[in-house]
Amino acid sequence: MLGITPLAQEKLTSLLAEKKLALKVRIVYSSGGCGDGEGLTLVPDHPAPDDISVDFGPLTLCLSRDLHALVGRVLVDYRDEDHDNGFVVESEYPPDGDGDCAGCTVCD
Repeated sequence: MLGITPLAQEKLTSLLAEKKLALKVRIVYSSGGCGDGEGLTLVPDHPAPDDISVDFGPLTLCLSRDLHALVGRVLVDYRDEDHDNGFVVESEYPPDGDGDCAGCTVCD
Protein backbone atom coordinates (compact mmCIF):
# COMPACT_ATOMS: atom_id res chain seq x y z
CA MET A 1 0.00 0.00 0.00
CA LEU A 2 2.50 2.60 1.22
CA GLY A 3 6.25 2.30 0.98
CA ILE A 4 9.34 4.40 1.40
CA THR A 5 12.94 3.74 0.38
CA PRO A 6 15.58 3.71 3.13
CA LEU A 7 17.20 6.89 1.76
CA ALA A 8 13.87 8.75 1.60
CA GLN A 9 13.03 7.61 5.13
CA GLU A 10 16.38 8.84 6.42
CA LYS A 11 16.13 12.21 4.60
CA LEU A 12 12.49 12.84 5.54
CA THR A 13 12.98 11.90 9.19
CA SER A 14 16.03 14.15 9.39
CA LEU A 15 14.27 17.07 7.66
CA LEU A 16 11.21 16.91 9.90
CA ALA A 17 13.31 16.57 13.06
CA GLU A 18 15.47 19.51 12.00
CA LYS A 19 12.35 21.66 11.54
CA LYS A 20 11.00 20.36 14.88
CA LEU A 21 7.92 18.90 13.21
CA ALA A 22 6.12 15.71 14.14
CA LEU A 23 7.30 12.69 12.16
CA LYS A 24 3.88 12.37 10.52
CA VAL A 25 3.51 12.95 6.77
CA ARG A 26 0.43 12.94 4.55
CA ILE A 27 0.51 12.06 0.87
CA VAL A 28 -1.82 14.41 -1.02
CA TYR A 29 -2.66 15.30 -4.58
CA SER A 30 -1.47 18.78 -5.53
CA SER A 31 -2.55 20.71 -8.58
CA GLY A 32 0.63 22.77 -8.70
CA GLY A 33 2.75 24.92 -6.46
CA CYS A 34 6.49 24.74 -5.96
CA GLY A 35 6.82 21.59 -8.10
CA ASP A 36 6.64 21.21 -11.84
CA GLY A 37 2.89 20.64 -11.93
CA GLU A 38 0.24 18.30 -10.67
CA GLY A 39 0.98 15.13 -8.78
CA LEU A 40 1.38 13.48 -5.42
CA THR A 41 3.23 15.45 -2.77
CA LEU A 42 4.14 15.21 0.92
CA VAL A 43 2.89 17.53 3.65
CA PRO A 44 3.41 17.35 7.40
CA ASP A 45 0.13 16.17 8.93
CA HIS A 46 -1.22 13.66 11.44
CA PRO A 47 -3.28 10.68 10.25
CA ALA A 48 -7.06 11.01 10.46
CA PRO A 49 -9.10 8.10 11.85
CA ASP A 50 -10.20 6.91 8.40
CA ASP A 51 -6.78 7.24 6.74
CA ILE A 52 -4.49 4.48 5.65
CA SER A 53 -1.31 4.93 7.67
CA VAL A 54 1.90 2.95 7.99
CA ASP A 55 4.72 3.41 10.49
CA PHE A 56 8.30 3.21 9.24
CA GLY A 57 10.27 3.35 12.46
CA PRO A 58 9.51 6.75 14.01
CA LEU A 59 8.06 8.08 10.74
CA THR A 60 4.38 7.68 9.82
CA LEU A 61 3.04 8.03 6.28
CA CYS A 62 -0.68 8.41 5.67
CA LEU A 63 -3.16 9.13 2.90
CA SER A 64 -6.91 9.20 2.58
CA ARG A 65 -8.71 6.05 1.53
CA ASP A 66 -10.29 7.97 -1.36
CA LEU A 67 -6.90 9.00 -2.74
CA HIS A 68 -5.56 5.49 -2.28
CA ALA A 69 -8.48 4.12 -4.31
CA LEU A 70 -7.47 6.44 -7.17
CA VAL A 71 -3.69 5.99 -7.14
CA GLY A 72 -3.11 2.47 -5.75
CA ARG A 73 0.24 1.58 -4.19
CA VAL A 74 2.48 4.52 -3.35
CA LEU A 75 6.27 4.66 -2.98
CA VAL A 76 8.19 7.62 -1.58
CA ASP A 77 11.77 7.88 -2.82
CA TYR A 78 14.56 10.43 -2.69
CA ARG A 79 16.39 11.51 -5.83
CA ASP A 80 19.95 12.76 -5.41
CA GLU A 81 21.34 13.35 -8.90
CA ASP A 82 23.53 16.38 -9.67
CA HIS A 83 21.16 19.38 -9.57
CA ASP A 84 18.01 17.26 -9.41
CA ASN A 85 17.38 16.21 -5.84
CA GLY A 86 14.31 15.90 -3.65
CA PHE A 87 11.48 13.61 -2.72
CA VAL A 88 9.65 11.67 -5.41
CA VAL A 89 6.19 10.24 -4.79
CA GLU A 90 5.24 7.55 -7.30
CA SER A 91 2.02 5.58 -7.49
CA GLU A 92 0.66 2.50 -9.19
CA TYR A 93 -1.84 4.63 -11.12
CA PRO A 94 -0.20 8.06 -11.45
CA PRO A 95 -2.45 11.10 -11.47
CA ASP A 96 -1.76 13.79 -14.05
CA GLY A 97 1.61 15.47 -13.47
CA ASP A 98 4.94 14.14 -12.33
CA GLY A 99 4.58 14.39 -8.54
CA ASP A 100 8.25 15.04 -7.83
CA CYS A 101 8.03 17.80 -5.24
CA ALA A 102 7.70 17.30 -1.52
CA GLY A 103 5.35 20.27 -1.25
CA CYS A 104 6.13 23.81 -0.18
CA THR A 105 5.43 23.18 3.50
CA VAL A 106 8.26 20.65 3.58
CA CYS A 107 10.82 22.16 1.20
CA ASP A 108 10.68 25.79 2.42
